[in-house]
Amino acid sequence: MSKNFIPTVHKGKAHDSDIFNVQCSKFATITTSSDGYLKVWKNYLNEGDLPEDNVQSKFLSKAGLHHTSFLEFTDSETRKNTLFIGSISFAGELFIEKYDIEKNEFEKYSIDNNLHLKELLNFVPKDEEENDTTNSFNNVILKNSFYLIKFLPKNLNNKIPVDKLILTTVDSKVIVLDLDYKPNTCTFDVTKVQSLQITEKSLGFKTLQTNETPFITCLDASNKLSNVLTLGFNTSNVLILNLFTLTQLFNISLISKPIRCIKISNNATLLAISHDLGINGCVSLYDIETGDYIGDYTNNSHSSNTNNSENNSSNTTTHMSTCLAIDFNQTDEYIVTAGLDGVVSVWETITRERIGRIKVSCNDIEKNQDILDKDPVTLESLSTPGILDVKYIHKNVRGGLGGAKNEGLVVVALDRGIRWFREAGGI
Repeated sequence: MSKNFIPTVHKGKAHDSDIFNVQCSKFATITTSSDGYLKVWKNYLNEGDLPEDNVQSKFLSKAGLHHTSFLEFTDSETRKNTLFIGSISFAGELFIEKYDIEKNEFEKYSIDNNLHLKELLNFVPKDEEENDTTNSFNNVILKNSFYLIKFLPKNLNNKIPVDKLILTTVDSKVIVLDLDYKPNTCTFDVTKVQSLQITEKSLGFKTLQTNETPFITCLDASNKLSNVLTLGFNTSNVLILNLFTLTQLFNISLISKPIRCIKISNNATLLAISHDLGINGCVSLYDIETGDYIGDYTNNSHSSNTNNSENNSSNTTTHMSTCLAIDFNQTDEYIVTAGLDGVVSVWETITRERIGRIKVSCNDIEKNQDILDKDPVTLESLSTPGILDVKYIHKNVRGGLGGAKNEGLVVVALDRGIRWFREAGGI
């Protein structure tokens, strides 16, 4: 079996600097860049519509942005569609933006803090507390060194009645906030706050250097079959916590470090982990309930079905360079990986056979003036630009021929381009 993906539309120089993160909601593709801009690209385009004519931008930070996440709401009465987008800057700032889908514009927004976050989280330095009389959610947490962000929507089927906002800090603290959405005012109240300080000693990390301290490099969470929060570290560790109590369930220790990316399957039964293996990238699959190793995504994957990844490192290369991105498709039948080798690979999740491959080239970009073939600073070639992120696009999200019946992919690369693809066939 094979899957071919064809380009639908590309946008070169979509940002003025590296695009570190891409998210795909039902209504929009969201990107953040070290140029400090948050951009919202309209998803449903008709034939002939150009991305640059269907995008809204908002400048947030001179320090630049790296991670982002979103919540999506449709008002039951007005049918108004709204995005809440959270972004983290390189200065550790947190920004929460509200976006009106129908109007295609950002709205002014602030989150009320009814739990006195300054006291609960002790975020604000002592010398600033006395002079700071605000209790705005944004005003308080903007002062701190945040690193990762994850919005987790409520799951009424699993009797999870609240949305959650998960944050990490540069000193390896995890914060989980329960958010009560008020549809009449389109705002959130913070109803509960939990935090956990991660330390090497308390969690039994295995490190290679005595002065090495754990740093949270990536996270994912699920409130479906398994209510878990997963954390990847600069060490070779992946920690699985109970989402509601923040107690440790188990710890996966791989042979190599750091952990680059982790992704929980949509049905919350599988955990995919990207980690370095020398100069290459390896993606390993685990059972999220037990922590049992299943196998690695490699062209030699069948040879490693029954072997532990720690004892089978010679045949575990997924990418010929660092792998920074993983995503499951909507049904969990397939998984996509992408790396700095400029390759996007699509795999059957369970068999771990590669069934699709896209080699990105700077010449993919249609407009010559938008092609970036050399890094402006290092002058290194970007003829095959490394890929920083990839996401699956669900059916009926993108417009145009085949958009209703086929899934797609959105890719951001070091040439600052965004590339949208859809699966071939099924039209």
